[in-house]
Amino acid sequence: MRSFFFLAPAVLASIAALPAAGVDLQFNRDIRPILAEHCLSCHGPGKKNGGLRLDQPESAYKGGKSGGPAVVAGKPDKSQLIERLHTDVESERMPPASTKKVLTDREKNLLKQWVEQGGKYEGHWAFEPIKDHTPPVGDGNSIDRFLQARLAQSGLTFRGEASKETLIRRVAFALTGLPPTTGEIDQYLNDQAPGAYERMVERYFNSPRHGEEMARHWLDLARYADTHGLHLDNERQMWAYRDWVVDAFNRNLPFDQFTTQQLAGDLLPNATLDQKIATGFLRCGPTTSEGGSIEAEWIYRNAVERTSTVFTAFLGLTGGCAQCHDHKFDPISAKDFYSVYAFFHSAADPAMDGNALLTQPVAKLETADILKRKQGLDAAIAKAEADLSKLAAAEKYCDPATRKDRPAPVVKEDLWFDDAFPQGAKVSASPGHATKIIESSTGPVHSGKKAVQRTDAGLSQDVIESMPAKTLVGGSKLFAQVYLDPKNPPKAVMLQYHTSGWLHRAVWGDYNIIDWGKANTTERVNMG
Repeated sequence: MRSFFFLAPAVLASIAALPAAGVDLQFNRDIRPILAEHCLSCHGPGKKNGGLRLDQPESAYKGGKSGGPAVVAGKPDKSQLIERLHTDVESERMPPASTKKVLTDREKNLLKQWVEQGGKYEGHWAFEPIKDHTPPVGDGNSIDRFLQARLAQSGLTFRGEASKETLIRRVAFALTGLPPTTGEIDQYLNDQAPGAYERMVERYFNSPRHGEEMARHWLDLARYADTHGLHLDNERQMWAYRDWVVDAFNRNLPFDQFTTQQLAGDLLPNATLDQKIATGFLRCGPTTSEGGSIEAEWIYRNAVERTSTVFTAFLGLTGGCAQCHDHKFDPISAKDFYSVYAFFHSAADPAMDGNALLTQPVAKLETADILKRKQGLDAAIAKAEADLSKLAAAEKYCDPATRKDRPAPVVKEDLWFDDAFPQGAKVSASPGHATKIIESSTGPVHSGKKAVQRTDAGLSQDVIESMPAKTLVGGSKLFAQVYLDPKNPPKAVMLQYHTSGWLHRAVWGDYNIIDWGKANTTERVNMG
């Protein structure tokens, strides 16, 4: 997208030598300015007095309501345009005296000469095919020769060549928006080799400030803002799109890609995050969430705003006029406008922005530092996985069950109580029946030094709660060692372990002597 300056074909034509006798006239260069100054306020866009428009060939060749054709190719004596300029009848003379517009003899002669040459019209220069223009004879490059020819008509010449100090200042401001530093000036002044100027220009092209300066102008066209623009005018985050534009200029992104990515980057195949950010162009317009706003109206208004901006930014046309009627100046019909409008309407955002910092759809971005850290972590993870895979591949695995030299099983016994109850365990008994713990010296203890002793006339129990969790491996056996007094044996003894339900119980003696309660019939069935 790099360009330093640009002269349109119309500009080149306008600075060429003016027509002399016998030279072919050009409508845009020689005739349109005369009509615009003296005629089109009544017979031009927006005005069609007497049914005649002189800026359109169809109307001029047909003529208005008051007579024949305004322009008859090659026949000025049959053309109303020429006749009305020279008539002695004041009521028919054009322009009317009331307009206080008077054509010079030269202008009248140019109009007559134009009709004699065929009265050919031209469209606006921007819509005409590009043509080669042969530079006039002279010194310097082709642009200089066009300029020299035009200056010569007024007896002028170029000014003397600017000093190197002046040149670098002009280039620095044009390409970066900033004055040159003393170091940059010294570097340019000290460069005496051929091509010093070109190298100086290239340095400014390569400066990151160049993208910022170019983006400043583009962002004005793109209506960039860091607030919503209406109602509360709250902050919104658009800086990623701004940075994308700066970067696009700095990396000299081709203009076709610059255009496509801003208008439809998210619709490209396998769209990158960078291409999606580019579509921020479409979301820079003013938005609102003001109470009373009508959703359908704002969907329409947002699509119109985007369409008008595309015409202005990418085509250089004020297309917004065509939202109400066919354009009076630019060749844009209302149909053209709403054909483009349909694209943006079909992809409408929410009508209201919610006065929010971020209005969906949004993209979550990561700073360069975070991306760098993630890349480092990803690399570390990949290395660790590769190392583990290497170790696993080198290890020869053998199923222990297939080994002939399997070690003999080891039986381990884990006593939970009674000598020492697990840390944190809570020991209690049925209300009114305290838990009694005896020493081996005062009663029968099967192993260890202590045991729980229970003597009761009715149903009673000892409970151990809040025990730390125990994990049982396959093949584990739960057991209890119980000493029964042969002189006073119990009718039944029950041992139960509780996890998520009372399903792990064992009963010795009279099963029915224990009052299970009506609520426990299911547990009773599952007991084993």
